[in-house]
Amino acid sequence: MQKIRRGKCLRGIVSYALAPAPHHMTAPMVIGGNLVGITVDELTAELVKTQKLREDVTKPVWHNSLRLPVGESLTNQQWRNIADDYMKRMGFCDTHLRCYVLHNDEAGQHIHIIASRINVLVDGQLYLGKNENLISTRIIQELEKDHQLTRTKGPSPAKQLQKQKKLTRNEKMMQDRTGEKPSKKVIQEAIDAILTFFDTITIEDFIYELKKQNISASANIASTGKMNGFSFEHRGVAFKASQLGKAYSWSNISKRIIVTLPMDAVAPVSFTANENVSTPIEVHPTATPLTANSREHIRSRWLQWIPYLEELVASLKAVGSTILNPLKRNFILTVIRTSNSEAPEISEVNSQDSARKPQFKPL
Repeated sequence: MQKIRRGKCLRGIVSYALAPAPHHMTAPMVIGGNLVGITVDELTAELVKTQKLREDVTKPVWHNSLRLPVGESLTNQQWRNIADDYMKRMGFCDTHLRCYVLHNDEAGQHIHIIASRINVLVDGQLYLGKNENLISTRIIQELEKDHQLTRTKGPSPAKQLQKQKKLTRNEKMMQDRTGEKPSKKVIQEAIDAILTFFDTITIEDFIYELKKQNISASANIASTGKMNGFSFEHRGVAFKASQLGKAYSWSNISKRIIVTLPMDAVAPVSFTANENVSTPIEVHPTATPLTANSREHIRSRWLQWIPYLEELVASLKAVGSTILNPLKRNFILTVIRTSNSEAPEISEVNSQDSARKPQFKPL
């Protein structure tokens, strides 16, 4: 299984699934689903009708693929049974339009499942599918057992995070009154799901995955540049990692989160999860020795000298000096403009030895 994708281009994903390719052992073909058509135009036309029911939804397309181990194969009917069972367990109804496209290549048989998230009969009800990558992984393990398929490796229950802090009395009362999970529970479950599904994850992707659950994460950076952990916020309620539990301290989650950005980065780094997110997540260092503009200015000034370093070193050697040792006071650099050229030349004037006049080449 690959990561579940959502998109807005119906024709694009249908065309991709049905397009022939050199590595295909057989031509891609529609083997199941609840759509009538079998061509790109026919399938797209049917799916577009559902999109018109909910024009406010920017990403109505749902796509995933299920793959067998190398060398194994199933009949079309077996694939249909497994795909139908999979979609039902994922929470899709029979009135969510979809199709199954079979691919067969050297890496093994697999099917592409292309579905509309919009229910055609229940007033355009939208399939939400929170934490669906994690849920999908668990369902696939169940399908392998129930359909007597080769068992593949999935996330181990032993990787569940350590102890988390329980809800306070007020949080429980609010949950009972409103029927909604408290922000603390939402954040805890989201982090658990991410770190269970991914063996390791970059800090950027970690923040990105949280943002998809409407959770913002800010990295707490010490003045020394050391990463101290995260602060989280959901629906305007902020939590330190210590308020969520020891499981969410940096000493624990750092074993799974890969830091790819320098923690003493000067400027805040923003991460935008998707087009539905109006505000980016930012990682704010608490102290910075230099501003971004000053460092960039120093860097650009240094880069300007690189093409001329070799000539500079050669000229300094000619007068018995080096970059590390200052020039003698009677060594004067003057800029001379030649009569036949506008390019300046830099030459040496030595009061004690006027015969020795090494020159720089024109800049």
